[in-house]
Amino acid sequence: MARNKLTINFDGFKEMAERLDKIGGDLKKTTEQALEESAEYMTPNIQAAISPHRLTGQTEGSLVKSMPVKWEGNKASRKVGFNISDGGLASIFLMYGTPKMAPDRKLYNSVYGTATRKKIAEIQKKIFIEELQRLQR
Repeated sequence: MARNKLTINFDGFKEMAERLDKIGGDLKKTTEQALEESAEYMTPNIQAAISPHRLTGQTEGSLVKSMPVKWEGNKASRKVGFNISDGGLASIFLMYGTPKMAPDRKLYNSVYGTATRKKIAEIQKKIFIEELQRLQR
């Protein structure tokens, strides 16, 4: 399976979650929406970054496009990236490079980059703010 997991991770999350819970909001639904929209942002960027490496299409085909949000107790996550056991192993070599091949920074950044992490945090925070505003009306 894909080993990369999206989680909720933005400044002020704990306070927003507590406030949402206090005013009767559906924390689980809001969390799942934030994770789904984060994945919807990431997946096309990863797809665009891997497409120049198409030889057989196997690595590109291993890109996880739809997975459910998984709950483990009170922690939610959603898998993104490449399914390593289904042809995605090459993505690791592409992202990190080999002794004879330079790493593909665009592919790496589409998964792990600072700009990607910041945008995901913005998306998640926006969803929580919108839900809080909707409930406070």
